[in-house]
Amino acid sequence: MDLLKNWKLKLRYWKLKTAFRHFTVIADGEVMISNPDFDTTAGSAAFFSIQAWVSDNDEAIDMVVTIGRNVGFNASGRIYVYSTEPQQPPPDAPHAYGLNFHQYVREG
Repeated sequence: MDLLKNWKLKLRYWKLKTAFRHFTVIADGEVMISNPDFDTTAGSAAFFSIQAWVSDNDEAIDMVVTIGRNVGFNASGRIYVYSTEPQQPPPDAPHAYGLNFHQYVREG
């Protein structure tokens, strides 16, 4: 538990080392299969977002696409990758958390 105490400060000042970088990834696409865990409806346009500890941008994109497929989402639009402040400490392996959907109605 002591390792997790003040982990953000330790990470910022290089006392806690990690091979990973933290990203927030947002993918535009469509819900292919309804998922009651995320309250999504098949056929809806949606943004799917994750926060991830990964090696680089490409791995972040691969992760949002793969996890999206596993929860019934097809990332058919643009994917946005942002380097962001973490909400969870770095793990020992690539890791995603904070999965979120925002459904919307497409115009036209």
